[in-house]
Amino acid sequence: MSTQPDELKTLNRNTIIDLVGDEPDKIRKFHAEFLAQAATVLKTIVQSFNINDFGELKSQAHFLKTSARAVGAERSAYFLETIERYSLTKNKSAIKQIIIKLNGEFIAIKKELTNGEH
Repeated sequence: MSTQPDELKTLNRNTIIDLVGDEPDKIRKFHAEFLAQAATVLKTIVQSFNINDFGELKSQAHFLKTSARAVGAERSAYFLETIERYSLTKNKSAIKQIIIKLNGEFIAIKKELTNGEH
């Protein structure tokens, strides 16, 4: 993985526009659904982390990564892919740091959507 998180956008609005068209109502709906899904899946990721279920952790990260990419949450997708990779080696200390970054990214997405809705 040669891309670094600072090269990625918290929310690349062009990605969702390419997917559903320049339809603000539809885009808002997709973003709201993603944030709801992210909150639920993040809880599952944390639970899996806490009980050392690295298989489920990897599975949930992969599931949410697909949605993150679809809505243009580039940094979130990067962190989720990193969690997948670290789950394979059961690198718990690294996963913990990435989960913290991922949570911060979800907060940044909410803030960006609240402040910059078009």
